[in-house]
Amino acid sequence: MAAPLPIFQLPLQPNGPPPAYDCNDWESDTTKSSTYRGFRAGINNRDTFLGETRCVVCGVVDSAFLNDCFIIGWSTYTEKMTWSNLKTRGWIPPKVKAYPEHEPRNGVVMCPNHCAGFNEYLFFIRYVPEVQKYVFINFSNSKDYEKFHGKAVALDPRDHHAPLPTLFIIHEMRVRGFRPFEPIEQHVPDKPAWQDWILSNGVLDTASDSLKRDKPPGSARYNPHITYDDSLPALETFAPTTANTGDAPSSGQSKLAQLNADVVRDILTATRESESWKACVREGTSWEGTADENTKKYSDRVGVSEVSEPHDDPSAD
Repeated sequence: MAAPLPIFQLPLQPNGPPPAYDCNDWESDTTKSSTYRGFRAGINNRDTFLGETRCVVCGVVDSAFLNDCFIIGWSTYTEKMTWSNLKTRGWIPPKVKAYPEHEPRNGVVMCPNHCAGFNEYLFFIRYVPEVQKYVFINFSNSKDYEKFHGKAVALDPRDHHAPLPTLFIIHEMRVRGFRPFEPIEQHVPDKPAWQDWILSNGVLDTASDSLKRDKPPGSARYNPHITYDDSLPALETFAPTTANTGDAPSSGQSKLAQLNADVVRDILTATRESESWKACVREGTSWEGTADENTKKYSDRVGVSEVSEPHDDPSAD
């Protein structure tokens, strides 16, 4: 319930309405609501495959239950300070939205199961620059998540609203800190494949290695149980990824690189060179100058300079 408006004295002051009665006070809430709608539109458009918004992990389609899952939370002062700190350190673009809950590059669409697992630090997502994929890591060794481990979720780094990879570093460190007795070393395939549902349902455009967004021709509503590309094997024929046991990796697998200074630097470099970073800077920049001025402004702000050393080495603790 909204707080009651304050009592004011008559007669009214000649220079404007009393405090809290100005239309600008109401506009603030309207602006926040509009900005959040922009956030939802951004991630829903990005995380749509074959015409349906889906969980990026398992591909489930149910708009009534899909969740907006935030990488950096927004409900506490600490999370808002984390967001501000990342901006100060240059881990996210200087032109990102002021609040984490308004920035679509800080969110993903997930089903309730995977959103809860993400928020409860059961798994993390690591962006691997060498293969340009966001890879699911079942750090808690949960039986429910074994089939997703070591495979890429449905996020395309070439998208203008792709999640900023550096944000997943913060989440990964929280997962590791929250579960200190799990094996530090995680085994993943040398060449991570896409999640099974992406392949079996024909979501992957094999020619461009991109994800299909549009609804299949002649389909009123996408059916997740139909395989649209008969040239691809059925879901049950895919071999599950080996679970993490702490033992030596099997053939075709290797240890996931730990978050040392070199790995952090590589992810930071990939983040600053990404289309998502560049698009974010463009969106937050005024282009009211001349053509030459705007060209220089674009080069100065979007052009990627040499990446500095990370401020902190997460592996130093």
